[in-house]
Amino acid sequence: MRTIHLIGNAHIDPAWLWDWREGMNEAIATCNAMVSLLHEFPDFRFIRGEAAIYDYVERNASGLFREISRLVAEGRWDVVGGTWIQPDNNLPSTEALVRQFNTGKRYFREKFGVEITAAWSADAFGHSAGLPDILAAAGMDSFACTRPQAHILALDKQAFWWQGQGARILAFRPHDGWYASERADLGKRLDECLVQAGHDDLDNVAMFYGLGNHGGGPTRAHMRTIQEWARRHPEVCVEHSGLHRFFAALRKELAAKGESFIPTHRGELNFCLRGCSASMARFKYSYRHGEAYLARGERMRSLVTAICADVPAFSLDEAWRTLLFSAFHDILPGTVIEHAADDQLAQMGGVIDAASRCETVTLLGLARSIDTGAGMWELPEDHPLPQPVLIWNPHPWEIEEHVEIEVSLDNRPLWNYSGTGKTLPFVVVERATGRVLPHQDIPVVHDSLVDLIWRRRVVVPVSIPSCGWSLLHVGLDPLGMLKKEPGAKSREMERRSLLEVTIKNKHLYATAKVGASSITFEKGGAAWLGDGLQVRVYEDRWGAWGGMLEERDSWLLTKEVERWTVSQSAILEEGPEVSRMWVRFEGAHSHVELILSLARDSGHVDIHARVLLNDRGVRLKLVIPASGAEGLARFAVPGGSVWRSPCGEVPGGRWVSAGAGADAVGFASDALYGFDTTETELRATIARTSRYGGDVHREPQERPWQPCMDIGDLKFRALLTPEIDSLERLADQLQEPLVVQTVPITKIFSPEPASFLPAKGSLFSVESKAVRVLAICPGNRDSIELRLQNTSNAPLSPLVVNWLGKDIELGHVDAFEIATWEMRRADGGTWTCERTVIGAS
Repeated sequence: MRTIHLIGNAHIDPAWLWDWREGMNEAIATCNAMVSLLHEFPDFRFIRGEAAIYDYVERNASGLFREISRLVAEGRWDVVGGTWIQPDNNLPSTEALVRQFNTGKRYFREKFGVEITAAWSADAFGHSAGLPDILAAAGMDSFACTRPQAHILALDKQAFWWQGQGARILAFRPHDGWYASERADLGKRLDECLVQAGHDDLDNVAMFYGLGNHGGGPTRAHMRTIQEWARRHPEVCVEHSGLHRFFAALRKELAAKGESFIPTHRGELNFCLRGCSASMARFKYSYRHGEAYLARGERMRSLVTAICADVPAFSLDEAWRTLLFSAFHDILPGTVIEHAADDQLAQMGGVIDAASRCETVTLLGLARSIDTGAGMWELPEDHPLPQPVLIWNPHPWEIEEHVEIEVSLDNRPLWNYSGTGKTLPFVVVERATGRVLPHQDIPVVHDSLVDLIWRRRVVVPVSIPSCGWSLLHVGLDPLGMLKKEPGAKSREMERRSLLEVTIKNKHLYATAKVGASSITFEKGGAAWLGDGLQVRVYEDRWGAWGGMLEERDSWLLTKEVERWTVSQSAILEEGPEVSRMWVRFEGAHSHVELILSLARDSGHVDIHARVLLNDRGVRLKLVIPASGAEGLARFAVPGGSVWRSPCGEVPGGRWVSAGAGADAVGFASDALYGFDTTETELRATIARTSRYGGDVHREPQERPWQPCMDIGDLKFRALLTPEIDSLERLADQLQEPLVVQTVPITKIFSPEPASFLPAKGSLFSVESKAVRVLAICPGNRDSIELRLQNTSNAPLSPLVVNWLGKDIELGHVDAFEIATWEMRRADGGTWTCERTVIGAS
């Protein structure tokens, strides 16, 4: 007998056409209604995911929460999903999606004693090719979704195996692509469900029903309709079910029929509502920074507190929960109304602030464990001491690059040097070796007291150990105690507009000309990137989602409105360590300013971008030549990477590689998500000025009082490189740069520690370039959680890491696998590792 599993649910958008207050309060109302319906109809079953909603109910309606707990224990309320909120599945980082399950599953296990294995993504706008690997790592064995619908992405059957880069998940997408129902359409939907089950030859199918979006859930009328339909179809078992029960029945059916009875889908489940990859850029930029700050801050804190006792307690749990909430599939994609967006942007500011404060107190704790005043050179009496500067590397590989350091040389301006023409005896010393580092003077960031020597800003080449630190001393050496060469000055006096500017190092060469439509490049003396880096504006009249019906013109934007030209350019710095130029591209109403930097020996161009956008109904793009691969490009996506041929606007992440041979180019940014390719170009969307929460195709002049997203000032960083093999690490370093912090000279006012830490050290490293560190964070019962991903198509066995100075063998890691270990200090101070599942208690 064929069984229709009725999955009663109530999709709740915590923020969308309303703000989070209304959305979360509606969640309480909906849960109240569902509890009442469960009491009235003993056969009824209900599913509810999203730990954030349960947490809100627990805090604000404790009696309701206790009743839900009783229904869960009875098996009538099925806790599903395993995530903190239902996130977007194309835009968050790998670790941010992992953390959804880590946080959600721990909550559900603690509160209800249940183990969630069925993932539920009711309304996310597509799903990354790497999601099966994330699901498997979190202990999820099944996945239900509704998008993209069948007319966008055809599947042979509703049930299918979803094959990721490494893992395989049992999946189900209902034939009608919907998670909810209207008040009066349930009979018709049951008829259609039965017909489709016959076409698929499936004995077990699921039909999701219940009022949704703004909560609601199944109704009494639905119950009566179901009862009447079941009476008319005695040949069908109509079962009020849950997601876990449905997948268990489906697995039993497949065990009898053979796993090959259903098809296998390989790769991403995309695309739909493509405007979401670029809508609400201001929030997206902030969200990406929040991800990076949290990951970097907790990695630093976890490692430093493992060796330093004198670090104040600081939890990032609440900041993580805020970030996870902001990944909701209407918030991060940018489809909420304006004041809801303002709320979430404010919350992201709190996330970034918390992570920044965590880093500050942690580095101060590390500094207290280093004798930061040792090794200073002889100075005259009543002379300012050098400033200790601590630099932290958040990555598991050694980094050699240039950093900017700005310090005050004294508490007051240096009157003996100001306006005298005397050479300032400024030095930067690597404390561990005593070596005087070369430096290049650059202007300070302020424009005050410009004729006085007080603060100093320099560019310095440094080498920082993996997940480690190095202490520098920065100051004056008036007695000439140190062997050094004078610091090189930038061409500060030539900071003025020029008709043509060029910067170069031994690898790359960049030129901008006023009146030109691009910045051109050379590599090794030959032209690179063909027509050069351009800025273009395309017509984009579509709403926040793009085309609601996936209209071709909504994701294949071809009408070029403007091709901006260089209106001004200038050389900012030109010296032995770094050269920089400023270039302004301008359109009729908007402009973008780019600062391009080439450090000594660097194989990539750094770009700092500032945009002033004042055009409605447009999409602003950086355009990069990329020939030789017929448009085939590789995109970083959550859980891995994916190759795509030209297919219009698509979501992406930290980096994209495109082109081939001499025309190959790698692009990375700390903010951008939307891309498209042609046979000759890679185009990165900076922003699109659609209307908040709008799904109507409107001309720019219509309703001028309606605000458009991202009008105003935007900032981001990016890089271009021909060195594709280095792109992934460069992207990580761009997203999580070195931390440079001034620290006090160590003073001991209590018994001196048995020993100080060295001035330079490493706490964690991994040799294999195939391994990406996703997290080093607090675990259970005073453990530290270590999460890695094998990004290669070959297993690693054994995987060895250096943990706090000792090599530890972690064991076997499959190709593309995400693996988690609990690192625990044993008796005697040694460390042990134990493989665990994400979200395990």
